[in-house]
Amino acid sequence: MYKSEIQLRKKRLKVKIIFLLVALFFAVFLYIFFGGYGTANVKQSLKKLFNSDITFYHLIIEQNGVKKKLVSGQTIFAHPYDSLKIIKTDTSVLFNRGIRLFSKGFDINSLHEEIVLAKLLPSQDIFHNYTYAVKIKYKNETIGEIVLDISPSEEDWLKKLNIITDPKEKLEFLNLAVKEAGDNIELKAKLADEYLTLKRYHEGATIIEDILIEKKDLDLMEKLADIYKHMNQHTMLIATLRKILAKSPGNFKVRAQLAEVLEEQGRIQEAVREYALVCEKLETDDKIACIKNVGYLLFKNDKKKEALDWYSKAADLDKNDPNLYYNIGTIYDDLKKEELAEKYFRIAVNLKKDDISGRLRLGHSLLKKGKPKDAEEYVKEILQKDPKNMEALLLLSNIEEKNDDPEALRKTYGKILSIDPKNIAVLFNLAVLEAEKGNSKKAASHFKELIEINPQDIQAREALFALYEREKNDDLAFKQAVKLIELVPKKNHYYTYIFNYLVADSKFDELAKYMKMGIKANPENFELRQYLILSYLNQEKTELAAKELRAALKLRPNDITLLYQLGKIEEEAGNLDEALSLYKKILSISPGDEKTEEIYLDLKFRLLREKE
Repeated sequence: MYKSEIQLRKKRLKVKIIFLLVALFFAVFLYIFFGGYGTANVKQSLKKLFNSDITFYHLIIEQNGVKKKLVSGQTIFAHPYDSLKIIKTDTSVLFNRGIRLFSKGFDINSLHEEIVLAKLLPSQDIFHNYTYAVKIKYKNETIGEIVLDISPSEEDWLKKLNIITDPKEKLEFLNLAVKEAGDNIELKAKLADEYLTLKRYHEGATIIEDILIEKKDLDLMEKLADIYKHMNQHTMLIATLRKILAKSPGNFKVRAQLAEVLEEQGRIQEAVREYALVCEKLETDDKIACIKNVGYLLFKNDKKKEALDWYSKAADLDKNDPNLYYNIGTIYDDLKKEELAEKYFRIAVNLKKDDISGRLRLGHSLLKKGKPKDAEEYVKEILQKDPKNMEALLLLSNIEEKNDDPEALRKTYGKILSIDPKNIAVLFNLAVLEAEKGNSKKAASHFKELIEINPQDIQAREALFALYEREKNDDLAFKQAVKLIELVPKKNHYYTYIFNYLVADSKFDELAKYMKMGIKANPENFELRQYLILSYLNQEKTELAAKELRAALKLRPNDITLLYQLGKIEEEAGNLDEALSLYKKILSISPGDEKTEEIYLDLKFRLLREKE
C-alpha cells in the first residue's frame, strides 16, 4: 500500500514538471513573438541551437582602436607597428563550440589580446611583406578565410635607409625595399640613384626605364638621357631627348644637347634642324655664335653651299669678325670662285691689321692659287712683326720651293731648325736638298740626325741607304739594309743587296741568317729561297739545302734547275730511288735533256746492278 502511494506521488510530480516546462516554453514563445527585450539574441541562439549548417558570418577586429567587421575573403592591411585585437568570431555554431582560428607561421591566437603586430613577426623584422592566411575552422574543416597583409610603409624604408652609410649595405637594403614594396616609385628611384653613384649605369638605366613605363616624369627622362650619355648609347640617348622635347618643346637646353649628339653621330641635317630652332630663340650675341657654329658644322661636313648661307647670315649680324670673312673666303676658294675668295680674305685682313693668322690664311690661299709672289708679301709682313713665327717660316719655305729657289730655301730651313732643331719634316727636306746639290756629307749628317730622333724612321734610313749605295759606301749601306729588313721585312730590294754584299765576301753563314728572316716574312718569295739554298750549298749543308729545295719546288714544281739540284743531293746521299724519281720528272718536263737522260740511265743501271 505504501509503495503504491509513493509511485503515485512520483507520477504526479513528473506531470507537474512537464506542465511547467510546456508553460515556460509557451511563455518564451509569446515573449519572442511579441519582441521582448533581447529578442535578437534569443532568436540567434535558438537559430544556432536548431541550425545544422556550419557557417562563418564575420570577424570583428580592433585595429589601432578602430573596430572593423571582416567577412570571408577580405584582407586586413596592416602596418608592423599597428596594434590589433580580435573582438569576436561570429559563426552559426552555438557558443562557437569547436570553432578555432589557424594561420601557418603566425600566432593568430595572440590577437585575442591587443598586441603590436611587430612582436609576432619572424625575428621582429618589419622590413618584409608578410601575408598570412587566417583560416576559421570548425574542428578540422575550414569554413572561412581572412588574409592578413603586414607591410612597412615607404617612410619606414626611407628612415632606415638614411642611417645606413656603407654603400654595399645600402644597395642591398634598397634592392630588398624595391622587391618587397613592389611598385613604389620613390624607392625604385632611390635604388637607381644608388646604382648611378656606384657608376653601375646599366642597372640604373633599367630601373628608370621601368619607372617611366608607369610615370612619364621629365626629370627622370633627363636623368636617363644622362645615363645613356655615360654609356655611349647614342641611339637611346637621341630617342630619350626627343621624348623630352615632345613633352617640353620649349626646353632649349635639351634641344641643344640633342643637336650636339646628332652632330657627333654624323647626322648633320638632323643636327642643323635642331640648331636652327635653338638659334631662333637666343639673344643677339648668342644667336650669332649659334649661327656661326651651324655654318662651321656644315662646312666641316662638306656642305659648303649650306655653310655659306649660314656664314652669310652671321656676317649680316656681325660685320667685324674677320674669321667669318676668312670662312666665307675659304668656301668660295673651294668652290673655285677665286675672285670672291680673295675679296673676302682681304676684307678679313683689313679688319684686323695685326692679324697674323689671317695673313697666314691669305698667304696659304694665294699660294694654292698659284700666286706665290702675292703670298710672299703677306708672309714677310708677318715675319717683320714676328721673325720666329714657325707657321710663317714653313709657309715661306713652301713659297721658295714653289719658286725653285734652293739657296733661299736652305736659309729658311736653317732658321726653322734654329728654332726647332728636331723638326723632322724640315730636317728631311734639308737633307734631300743637300743630297740633290751633291753635298753628301751634309745630307748624311741630317739623315743621321733624323734616325737619332727616331730610330724607327724608315724614310730617313731608306734615303741614307740610297745615299750610301750611290756613293759606293758598301759597308754603311749594308748596315742600313740590315736595319731596314728588321723594320720592313717585306721589302725584297734590301735582301738582294745583302745577298750580293755577303756573297762577295763569301759570308754564307751570315747570309743564311738574313735569308731565313726574309723567308719568314715572305714565305712565297722564290728568289729569297734560292739565296738561302745557295748559302747552304756553299756551306755544304746538303740536308738543309734539300729541305729548302723541296720548299722551293712547292712554289715552282716544274723548275728543272731545282729538280736537278735536289736530284744530285739525293744521289750523293745514296738515296738513289728518290734521285731517279727526280731525274725522271725532269725528262717528263724536258724530254730532250741529254745530260739528264745520261745520268738517269746510268743511275738506273746502278740500281739494277745493286739489285742483282
